[in-house]
Amino acid sequence: MTINVKHIKESKINEPMVMFPLRQYDELMEYLEDMEDRLAVKERANDKNIPWSEVKKDIRKKLTAKPSKK
Repeated sequence: MTINVKHIKESKINEPMVMFPLRQYDELMEYLEDMEDRLAVKERANDKNIPWSEVKKDIRKKLTAKPSKK
């Protein structure tokens, strides 16, 4: 991914800024989201797998459960 960056120095602001096209910003955000997803998968790699049939049963149980009164 190549990003065309323009560095900006503003006398009123002490921190440097960068500016680049919105399309490239969108691409960068998508890339970062993909990296976050990959990291989450890697962190969960050693977790115990739950069979899909158990997951479905648990979901059905939750959907059919009567709401508790408070």
